[in-house]
Amino acid sequence: MEMRKESRGFLHRLDPLSKLVALACLATLAMHWDDLLRQGALLLALIAAAKLGAGMSWRRLLRRIAWILGFGLPLFAVTALAVQLREGAGGETLLVSSTALTAGAAVTLRMVSLFLSSLAYIESTDPKDFVVMMTTRLKLPYRFVFGISMALTFLPLLAEEGRQAAAARKLRMGRRPRGIAERLSQRRGQLVTVFAGAIRRVEQTAGAMDVKGFGAYRERTFLRDVPLEAIGVWTMIVSLGLTAGLWLL
Repeated sequence: MEMRKESRGFLHRLDPLSKLVALACLATLAMHWDDLLRQGALLLALIAAAKLGAGMSWRRLLRRIAWILGFGLPLFAVTALAVQLREGAGGETLLVSSTALTAGAAVTLRMVSLFLSSLAYIESTDPKDFVVMMTTRLKLPYRFVFGISMALTFLPLLAEEGRQAAAARKLRMGRRPRGIAERLSQRRGQLVTVFAGAIRRVEQTAGAMDVKGFGAYRERTFLRDVPLEAIGVWTMIVSLGLTAGLWLL
């Protein structure tokens, strides 16, 4: 897998627990707000956090946003149509109202914000630190935490495999795909490649965990500890305070 060129931002210096609390606060605000203006402001703040805090490049960040917008556009259309039908229940309305468009845009921005906040967390969190912090501080079962950490580890690897598979298919074809049929065929082959790679990695990981006796004991010890520093405590306090204040606005 190629090395990432992104620089390390301030989010990399925070512990996983404090960032998880901040992530939960952002998700709470995103689900609570319904107006387009606040959703747009929240998305801009998350873009700044992903760029400056997680150290993501603009190219990588914009590609991720464009990818999630591919799923957000159908959601926008369905939401706008539902609001329009509800508004026009008492009469006939031929054009889509501004209220329906605004509601659809707000729901789409909410989806992008939730995705982007999770992406920034994954980019700035070491899965090993996540396991140690969740097990030692929150006292969660280490079997459950290891499952989450493997998901955090595999997602970037599978994304890289998908990019490599797409590049290989373009080289073999020698030209850009033409028409919807060729594009769908290329996407289908790419998904099959990524799925096969995921199954192979799961089998290898399961075999390695079985050899090492994973899950044989109820408790697990760790070679190192991830301390909960003062900056992490203040991050959680500020996140909860801002969420409570913004909730009441």
